[in-house]
Amino acid sequence: MCYHISVTKKHRKSLEERFDAMFETPESYEPYFHFNGWESKNLYIVKQEDPETIVTAKWGVLPAAHDISKRSDFLKKRNTLNATRERLFESPLFNQLIGWQRCLVIADGLFEPHKNQDIKGSIPYYFSLQERALFAFAGLFSEHRSEAGLQTAASIITTEANDLFKRIHNTPNTLGSYRMPLVLNKEDEYEWLACRNNGSTIAKILDTAPQQQFHAYPVSQDIFKRKDSNHDGILAPVSYP
Repeated sequence: MCYHISVTKKHRKSLEERFDAMFETPESYEPYFHFNGWESKNLYIVKQEDPETIVTAKWGVLPAAHDISKRSDFLKKRNTLNATRERLFESPLFNQLIGWQRCLVIADGLFEPHKNQDIKGSIPYYFSLQERALFAFAGLFSEHRSEAGLQTAASIITTEANDLFKRIHNTPNTLGSYRMPLVLNKEDEYEWLACRNNGSTIAKILDTAPQQQFHAYPVSQDIFKRKDSNHDGILAPVSYP
């Protein structure tokens, strides 16, 4: 699962330069040190249909006719913060999006839980690249008409965990699979957006193992509690017994 991420860059220009795209609404950019997917903050995404624009999106795709203002109610019934790679073409919802509504979900870090029998609760680990460089998750998006105009929601695709993620995110899902978010290799980002509705091309990218060299360390359990965790201190290393 991937329900917690960060985008800590102070200026939106960092995202615009990295992804060669401009913010649709520059004033909408606000960095965050910790974003829990159940919150109402915005993801920053690049849509397949408009690769030169960065837009905001709520976390968790919805059926097209669903009222996005009732997103929280929908997520309680069906958690779509993540989309399982192996089931994309089988899911009635994700299957409608995988062909023409793919996106990049921008981040510079993510959090995953680790279980230790000597510690109560989960120990969160923060994953990032060297110098907290920006990267992109493979994602899907949905669009919704509302009184406020066209609004967007997005989900992050997950895949089978590599050795690092499996060692830290050491609890399998109900199917016995260890998971990690699908971080696209930089050279695959353009193709993820550009390729036509071609099942074999899409599947090839989905099956390509992420090559990024992530490093991880434990941080405060506050990210799993109802406390203010959107501050730079939440990324400080914590030593556990």
